[in-house]
Amino acid sequence: MKIVHIINSLKKGGAEGNLYRLCKFQKNKYKKKIDIKIITLIDSGYYESELKKIGINIFSLGLDKKKNIFYFIKKIFVLRKFIKNQNPDIVQSWMYHSNFITLLLPKRFYNRIIWNIRHSELNFQISKKTTILISIICGFLSKIIPKKIIYCSEKSITFHENKHFYSKSKTTLIYNGYGDKTYYPSIYLNLSFRKKNKINKSDIILGFAGRYAKQKNIHSMLIAFSKITKNYNNVYLYMVGKNISVKNTELNTLILDLKIKNKVKILKEQKNLIEFYNGIDLLILTSHSESFPNVIAESMLCSTPVLSSNAGCSKKIINDCGFVIMKNDYLSITNGFKKSLNIFQNKKKKWKNLQINSRKQIINNFSIEKMANSYLDNWIF
Repeated sequence: MKIVHIINSLKKGGAEGNLYRLCKFQKNKYKKKIDIKIITLIDSGYYESELKKIGINIFSLGLDKKKNIFYFIKKIFVLRKFIKNQNPDIVQSWMYHSNFITLLLPKRFYNRIIWNIRHSELNFQISKKTTILISIICGFLSKIIPKKIIYCSEKSITFHENKHFYSKSKTTLIYNGYGDKTYYPSIYLNLSFRKKNKINKSDIILGFAGRYAKQKNIHSMLIAFSKITKNYNNVYLYMVGKNISVKNTELNTLILDLKIKNKVKILKEQKNLIEFYNGIDLLILTSHSESFPNVIAESMLCSTPVLSSNAGCSKKIINDCGFVIMKNDYLSITNGFKKSLNIFQNKKKKWKNLQINSRKQIINNFSIEKMANSYLDNWIF
């Protein structure tokens, strides 16, 4: 079977990571029975070298948004020629821009195209206008072009079908999948992280892993954290992610204004978060919008419980193995902090069970094998 994936880039991100895990699993399992190639719209990124190691060829269109319309037309012809030459059984696109570009492929490939939608919703407060427009255009044309549309959360299905007019007859739900050997609990990694960051044994470490964006609701999280520090002298917040940096003026100004500079530790962006997940005591996610937040599943595989807003699939992923905030204002987040910290400090047995069950929850319900098999089932019509 010949599969061509089309994705915006291979930078470090949720969709990109999911594509990498999918390709790695299928390549290991099916060897030469499956031929996988990846097209990136812009230059490749973080996952490129890892994918090449497992024998997957990557072709970049090298699109540059600063160029004129004739440049883009030329690139579309390059893409069309590539697809014709490869003659794949399936064209699997990922995210809005890649879905949109499949509209420009030769008509004879329409019944081999499958779209993948990775957002739970789009709105003008947190999303680009061009992205919203592209999604709506795809929604109107979804009755004609793709054979199927894969979503990774129920909320994503509801939003896109009801708000952006996507075809209801082509819907498929496939949750993200994870390998239990990629993320795992480790006392060694826990001690390494704490030694490296000079953390005392009695310190309680909260962790945030995500990019700096309005969608992540970092402002409310930091306000809530500032309230908690008045009652817990030994609680610290460690933050890591794209644009989470000492050079981020807006972030640092907020931390200074809240007078929590000595309580918030900003780390350099990490290539792999397994040490981070093992080093912290509780992961925090306060996003307004998510589809299937990878950080939750990754943290839980490391036996680190999660406190999360009710964004996307968060509640389904966590189930009863962590904490879910139904409202996402700073008062609700503050109460979530209080509840989880109370259990951590005063109910050690219950906390231990949360740690054990967190890992079991992901292994039993969101395995890489289950996800990969679901994709394969949808590719074989």
